[in-house]
Amino acid sequence: MVIKLLRLMNTLWQKIKNFDYFELGNSFFLYYLLLFGGLPLAIFLHLPSKYIEYFIGQNISVIDIWILFYLLLAILFFILGYRLNFFSWLSSKKSLINIFKKKWNPQNIPWVFGIVFISGLLIKALRIFGDGYFHLRKSMAFVNSSFYSLIGLLDWLAPTALAIAFAYYFYLLKTNKSYKTWQIVAWLTFGLEFFYGFFSGSKFYTIIPIIIYLIIRHYVYERSFKRVLIAGLLIFFVLIPFLNFYNNPLIFFHSYVKDSNITFKSIEQYSLDSSFGRLNQSKSIFNVFGKTDKFLYGRSLLNFFISLGPPRFIWKDKPVINASGNEFGRAYGIINPDNFQTSVGSTIIGDLYMNFGLWGIILGMLIIGALYRLIFDLFIRKSDSSLSGVIIYSIFWIQIIKGTEDWIAPVWAGLVKLFIILIIIHFFLTWKTKS
Repeated sequence: MVIKLLRLMNTLWQKIKNFDYFELGNSFFLYYLLLFGGLPLAIFLHLPSKYIEYFIGQNISVIDIWILFYLLLAILFFILGYRLNFFSWLSSKKSLINIFKKKWNPQNIPWVFGIVFISGLLIKALRIFGDGYFHLRKSMAFVNSSFYSLIGLLDWLAPTALAIAFAYYFYLLKTNKSYKTWQIVAWLTFGLEFFYGFFSGSKFYTIIPIIIYLIIRHYVYERSFKRVLIAGLLIFFVLIPFLNFYNNPLIFFHSYVKDSNITFKSIEQYSLDSSFGRLNQSKSIFNVFGKTDKFLYGRSLLNFFISLGPPRFIWKDKPVINASGNEFGRAYGIINPDNFQTSVGSTIIGDLYMNFGLWGIILGMLIIGALYRLIFDLFIRKSDSSLSGVIIYSIFWIQIIKGTEDWIAPVWAGLVKLFIILIIIHFFLTWKTKS
């Protein structure tokens, strides 16, 4: 009996180790559970957190039987779309697959990396000298400038340079070629990206280099469940709380420290509050389902085409896509009524429901599931984890998983624009090579 149990545990452990947590469908499923189930689970477990105690003390509902039904329906149809793979005809086209299978030209890699890296530095300089660097203290003149959205798009050049460096370093390491130079380049670039994000106070920009490192290593070199697990725990319970403290240390000292005595319990509560404060999408979706009385019938989704239009310095009267995010947050009680600056997303589930109700969730998640499968198959499975495929996939992965909390239209329009930039970089990396 004991031997059978040990064998079962070993089999289960092997399945966990071999589980591809970076496959887009699997990643979305796990993040979906965390995003919509994290807060209700924390409340159910009565975790030692002031944030959780507030919900319990005020008897605030963040989920009910109907919301649970909608959320289960959404993930079931996402899985169905992912499994049915409606777009397999596209990911099976050899002419398309061969584009991403092309090998890099070693002579091109240094100068392509250099151009992308220096371009990323220039964008960083524009943010710093334009007073748009600090996450919570951006100049409104910078935010409202005609070039703001373009700079936001070109911000991805620096992470792309990091992806190039790590991809080539891990490729050389795996093939037993001289890798020391690219190892140094990759880690120096990583350090620059991490500390640039950290001192800006942005959790998103701080986490980006970590995710890129993990995904590139996972598909180019080797998988490591322990490495990903440790990184996830450090991000969730150390990095996010530390960034919250960096942005506003007074909250910690005023709300968690008594008589100038910092205890383990105060640090524990602050850490949990910082982490679970990010997992409040169940509250957002609760408000969306409860307060939506008129459907948009595709109006917010049409912003996809507006976002794809020329940048604002060319199209002077281009509508501000995220402007409705502030109005939405106030109308649905997600942010304070007197907050006219913060813009919040509806989550993809909320966006689909606000447009077409229950049918929007069913059909929308079915299509989204199929699109996520297409992205994974095209850049990873069918391209045999080619270097270009993995780079494009790592950037897309971050945008898509983060976009789970956002409006659908700007996320997908951003992916289209990013793809154009990434395919140009891919062309120069593979220039003068054969398939």
